[in-house]
Amino acid sequence: MFIFLYFCNSKTDENMLLRLIIKNFLSFYEETVFDMFPNPKRNSFPNHIYSDMQIPLLKQAAIYGANGSGKSNFIKAAWFIKSFVTIDDFLSKVDLPDYRFQLVSNDNLKIRFEIEFYHKERYFIYSFEIEKKTINESLKISGLKNSDDKLIFERNGNSIISDHLQNESAAKHLLSLNPYTPILLLNSKYPILSSADVKRAFDWFNNTLDVITNNSTIPALIKLMSKEPKILSFTNEIFENIGIGINKVKVEETPFDKFFSDTRYSKKIEDLMQKESVTPKTGILGVENKKNVFNISFEKGEKKVQELLFDQTGIDGFRKGMKITAQSDGTFRLLTLIPALFSVKNEPKVIFIDEIDNSIHTLLMVNLIKFFSKLETKGQLIYTTHDPELLNQQEVLRPDEVWFTEKDKGTTRMYSLNEFKLHHTINIQNGYLAGRYGGIPFFGNISLLND
Repeated sequence: MFIFLYFCNSKTDENMLLRLIIKNFLSFYEETVFDMFPNPKRNSFPNHIYSDMQIPLLKQAAIYGANGSGKSNFIKAAWFIKSFVTIDDFLSKVDLPDYRFQLVSNDNLKIRFEIEFYHKERYFIYSFEIEKKTINESLKISGLKNSDDKLIFERNGNSIISDHLQNESAAKHLLSLNPYTPILLLNSKYPILSSADVKRAFDWFNNTLDVITNNSTIPALIKLMSKEPKILSFTNEIFENIGIGINKVKVEETPFDKFFSDTRYSKKIEDLMQKESVTPKTGILGVENKKNVFNISFEKGEKKVQELLFDQTGIDGFRKGMKITAQSDGTFRLLTLIPALFSVKNEPKVIFIDEIDNSIHTLLMVNLIKFFSKLETKGQLIYTTHDPELLNQQEVLRPDEVWFTEKDKGTTRMYSLNEFKLHHTINIQNGYLAGRYGGIPFFGNISLLND
């Protein structure tokens, strides 16, 4: 951890990730530390730093690496942590040995995580380890290296050590009945600990931490855009700034009877209507190739069909509202990212995204990250990418926002570009492509055979 030479006494309501430690999870065998600490010696893009708290933190981080190097496993680590803390009986729903590092003779390795985060003016350290579904965990108030950490609780199997324990025998009984449930989740149902900090910590995992995988979709995208006009407005702001060739996006409403008579979905809709009644609570979502193509809602006694229309300009200035089925996979992928970007802008969210650049052209990706970086935000965005154009330290990312993953003998090593001595004028992109920082695929000698 860096020793910061400057501090700020102002208070903030932000929820932030400080660092994440992973061990014996998928390809992460050795203890691996990822953090969101800016290098105080670097002065580029000061707007990329939240400095209104005791520990300054970065608003974003990009993780690079070759295919199979462990980038997605890092995102899965965030998913595993959130799922473990917030989903009932999560460990009973997964094949735990599949998530342990397996390329070693020892099959008794403990999966271990430690996560340090800021929530409601408190710095927390939550750690847990799992061995054959036996759980050890602890929650502390971080002393930020300036003082000793303060223990809130420590759990070893069915035993809890805490000054806040209300009934020890009742707690042991609950743990014996729920041996695979973390204290944070158990306490949200049965308050066995009197400390409000336990509830605060659970709230961070439940409401602040989000993970978007490469296959994540938003089935109710049209409904979301309709109910949240600010997100639709934000969508148009992004499209206007990144040059995607779309003038405007809007939600078009059509009377149900007209849509029903004209659309090629008539038979499918008729079958659905026979099986289920459309009510204000249900409605019907039309999904084709993972794209939300229409939404049938029930409002004020009338059924309405909603579609997203994309205003585009063609030959001789001709303009038409094109349907989502006419849009590229890249445009649709961008649409699925916009709610996450909106959340980071307006809420103190910490969002992990796997392959943020999937199906999106490199120039659009650069413009998108530039646009996001200039926004006044409240949360943090952490994403994996292959796009070397983002490495431009003069225009896009700070070196301390860039991380790499490499794999050797099946083990992932993760490190920051900040570990290298870099002059502010150096071309990091060229150095990366030349293998100077690692994190790229290695191809052996290739012989070309002429006919």
